[in-house]
Amino acid sequence: MIFAAIVCSVGSGFGAPLPPIVPGALFWLAGLLLANRLVGMQRVQVLLMLAVGGIGLSYAAWAGGEPALASAFSNNQALLAMLAGVTFLRLISLPEVDAGEPDPRGRGALWRTLLGVHLFGSAINLSAVMILGDRQSRRAPMTPLQATVLSRGFALASHWSPFFAAMGIALGNAPGADWKTLSLAGLPLAAFGLLYSGWRLGRRPEVATFVGYPTHFSALWVPALLAAFVMAAHQALPAVPILTLISTGSVVLTALVLLLRQPATAGRRFVAHVTEGLPRMSGELVLFLAAGVLAAGISGLVTASGWRLDIPTFGATEASVVLLIMVGLSVLGVHPVISIATSSGILAPLSPDPNLMGVTYLMTWAAGVSISPFSGMHLAMQGRFNLNAFGFLRWNGGYNLVMLVVYVAWLHAFEIAG
Repeated sequence: MIFAAIVCSVGSGFGAPLPPIVPGALFWLAGLLLANRLVGMQRVQVLLMLAVGGIGLSYAAWAGGEPALASAFSNNQALLAMLAGVTFLRLISLPEVDAGEPDPRGRGALWRTLLGVHLFGSAINLSAVMILGDRQSRRAPMTPLQATVLSRGFALASHWSPFFAAMGIALGNAPGADWKTLSLAGLPLAAFGLLYSGWRLGRRPEVATFVGYPTHFSALWVPALLAAFVMAAHQALPAVPILTLISTGSVVLTALVLLLRQPATAGRRFVAHVTEGLPRMSGELVLFLAAGVLAAGISGLVTASGWRLDIPTFGATEASVVLLIMVGLSVLGVHPVISIATSSGILAPLSPDPNLMGVTYLMTWAAGVSISPFSGMHLAMQGRFNLNAFGFLRWNGGYNLVMLVVYVAWLHAFEIAG
């Protein structure tokens, strides 16, 4: 069902007579079948989002409005198709590492691991953290320093990568935002975060024994080729949504590379990912389905109630306040997708600059997932590597305060640059 939803979403994006509700319905059917895999905080978050969204939609109907039920069930279908599509890249993107190759150690290994998880993660998302972490912890438990490097390096990619869930969320909740503008605005922030992290972490006493990942940068041609495809296709087909191009490129590129590398087993590996790999995204799938209901419910409630924020304009200062509030909520366990969807519904009547809001949402995601003990990344690392997810509050707390100061300054510079 997930693969069929990808195909239908891509077809709809390219103009086929398929309304978005078709892939949306397929994703919902798959989500219902996979819902029993949700545990703990994920289940609580999903139920809360569905409850709040349902209340908003009900209020809109009671107040005489038209609750956007179709929108609620298809809001994030293109984003989910992209998320599912990029999971195929894990079949080809990461380099083969010889099991007998010695583990790199020291400050140089820290820098290579930081940049490696950033670049690989920018294309294949959270699977990069899991694969690099598995290698690092194969002989000894993962250390706080190793966990911090993976956490920061991965989260910073959300500032610019068009293959990240964060970019899809930003584009979906800031209609009219341009992905190239958001990426260009985010690249300096990612560079600063990487340089600052590498410098600070590299000064710790335990860096001498740091065990890193033997990153081979020759493997970067795959994410580079995918990025080139997306940019070229966007220039040739500007009417096709960027999320559709990413979904298409991810699946097609994976199939072609598999056929060239291993023609005898390409079909079997591709099908195995469809039947076994795609269902593993159950947490993301159900979370974003619920987020679509939440966004539609909040929007319907605000519209039906006639409530408006009593501020004349919305600029960098107001965006900074929203950013700080959303990051604070992340510390308390509210996933960035929830706070972004909520703020989008509240701020929509003010018609803020979509690019300014898009940059703000990307900042929220980068800071939120790197500090919240309840983020999907940290919960996954806790389960996989036996870490205490609450440790990230301490390990990344000071770093995030520095980044928030930089973010506020950058928002004002972005507004002035115009």
